[in-house]
Amino acid sequence: MVGISKHFDAYTVRARVVPALMAGLPTLAFLFLIIPWDHFSVSQAISATMAIILLVAFADLARNLGKKAERKLGTRATPEFWFRDDGTIDSVSKDRYRSFVASKLDVKAPSAEDEIADPAYAKQFYLSAGNWLRDQTRDHKKFRILADELFTYGFRRNLFGLKPVALSLNAIVLGLCLIAMTLPLPVELPALQSSGRLVTAIVAVILHSAFMIFAVNKEGVREASRAYGIQLILSCETLMASTTGTTRGQAKSGRSKQQP
Repeated sequence: MVGISKHFDAYTVRARVVPALMAGLPTLAFLFLIIPWDHFSVSQAISATMAIILLVAFADLARNLGKKAERKLGTRATPEFWFRDDGTIDSVSKDRYRSFVASKLDVKAPSAEDEIADPAYAKQFYLSAGNWLRDQTRDHKKFRILADELFTYGFRRNLFGLKPVALSLNAIVLGLCLIAMTLPLPVELPALQSSGRLVTAIVAVILHSAFMIFAVNKEGVREASRAYGIQLILSCETLMASTTGTTRGQAKSGRSKQQP
């Protein structure tokens, strides 16, 4: 159980498993439709086991295709929010965050002149700042708002990555339903001989395809990426407060030791 739970943590469930379920919902429903469930046998047990295995594999596929979509769209890393000419985050806060991160990286932060004269260097610094912040904010309980934005971004990115696969599977399910309604089948499957169930499956496939085509898009992924990028920078506030608290605690401890 412990080994399985490691593969289904909060991020995996919300950002990988749920998109996999949403993308493959009509296909999974069709598979369960054609399997007789009026009695339990070895075939049902095998089918349930295979469904779990396929779900894990599909969740991994969601991650891989989501990563490809991320590279194509250029999302998740948002160094542009750090630049002084970007007004997404107020300049006073960004000046404080920039100095804080630079002290942690032990690298000089780009000045306003550097951002104009050498924007490539400034971008590299801000990318490094983002990497450092991601490493420092892995505690999802402490950085709950940031974690929620990360989960939302992962969900939208992976679902968008699965979009071609989902539409292809929907086309296969739709074709099979139409064949079952018009041609005699060589196998005895009561579910496929019920026109009412097949019509329901066809309607579900059409609605699901419409959702994938119109609701799952690049702009949704970019919007979630921007929200996550903003919250990642704002997480400096919590890190700075933690650092200040630790420093004060160490100073008090030092003074206590010096007292006779």
